[in-house]
Order: sequence, then C-alpha cells, then structure tokens
Amino acid sequence: MAIKSVPDIGNPMGFDLATVLTGSGLTLLLSAAILKYSSELQYSTPELYGIGGIVLVVVGVLFGIILVVTGNR
Repeated sequence: MAIKSVPDIGNPMGFDLATVLTGSGLTLLLSAAILKYSSELQYSTPELYGIGGIVLVVVGVLFGIILVVTGNR
C-alpha cells in the first residue's frame, strides 16, 4: 500500500514561498530607504544599493549555513 504524501502548500514549486515573500519585502523596504535617505548619507545611491545587496547576500548565506549545520536543511 502506497502512502500518499501531503503537498507542502508553503513550498509549491521547489522554493519556500514565505522566504521569497519576506526577501522581496525586505528588498523593497531597503530600496525605499535608499531612495529617501541617500541624499543625507555620504554614499551615492548605486553604492548604497551595492552595500545593501552585499548585506542581504551575506545574511542569507550565513542563515543557510546555520540551517545546514543544525540539520534543518
């Protein structure tokens, strides 16, 4: 007798939908903050986008490594 697996509604196409939506929201918030406050900082808008992108990539990679090391992925 075959056991039917329950579909994962949060992972419909091979990626975690909650993570994608959260990441998209963070990106939009970061973009809005850069556009609003870039004139008050010593960095140009492209530099701020680059810094923000690097920070998000580093945080994502570190979080992924933590998940793998703890056995959650």
